[in-house]
Amino acid sequence: MSIPLFLKNIKNNTLLLLVFVALMSIYLAVIIYIYDPSGVGAMVDMMSILPAVLVNAMGFGTIDSGLTGFIASLFYGFLIYLFPMVYCIILANRLVARWVYEGSFTSLLCTPNSRIKIIVTQGIYLLASIAVLFTVLFLVGYGMSEQFFPGMLEVKIFLKLNLGACLMTMTIGMFCFFFSCLFNSTKPALFFGALIPIGFFILNTLSKLSERTAFLGKFSLYNAFDGLAIVNGQANITLIIGGFAIFIGVLFVAAVGVFSLKRLPV
Repeated sequence: MSIPLFLKNIKNNTLLLLVFVALMSIYLAVIIYIYDPSGVGAMVDMMSILPAVLVNAMGFGTIDSGLTGFIASLFYGFLIYLFPMVYCIILANRLVARWVYEGSFTSLLCTPNSRIKIIVTQGIYLLASIAVLFTVLFLVGYGMSEQFFPGMLEVKIFLKLNLGACLMTMTIGMFCFFFSCLFNSTKPALFFGALIPIGFFILNTLSKLSERTAFLGKFSLYNAFDGLAIVNGQANITLIIGGFAIFIGVLFVAAVGVFSLKRLPV
């Protein structure tokens, strides 16, 4: 890994990370703040005003009454797919395809760093920034819960939620990274890098509409992560983590492989 390049990535992309950290942290903080320990009747009543199809599509059909389950229902049921996906699409394109398109990678190759070392550094930065995002979310969730509802958050389960969501996002990030490494132009890299994650998101959303569309979830990576099932002990978190880790490793190696073999524009 190239430390100078990694530091340059931090300098170039910190603002983007901070924007998504702030948006997701605020949303998580608000969800915790509106939690009512006496029950979720008010929230259920509010959801009943909305069309049932919309509520189900957003994953709000079932809202758990416990604090951890409440967070899992409202934060890890919809937003956790959407915002991190957008972050991965943007960042992966900025780390590779845009540099190649603008000719910046040509100057990097004039340094003592090899092509593989450079692209590995970019991939590591992508994974590290996602890890930072979810570390902050864990700290915000834990801090807000202890501030307003001391002792009510199941910390170990909340940690599992964050870890599973983090690895899921890293997997999506590696899909985007692969296509950013595959193409020399930003347009096809963005198109194909966004196509798969958005496709996963649409299939996962449609699978929640009714029993007849439930089978569509089998074709979505997002279907492997169910926050409420993790809270209720109905999901094997070890299997989930292991599966995502394998995907991350395979996609990372594939991205490095295609980038090391392709011809770069001069």
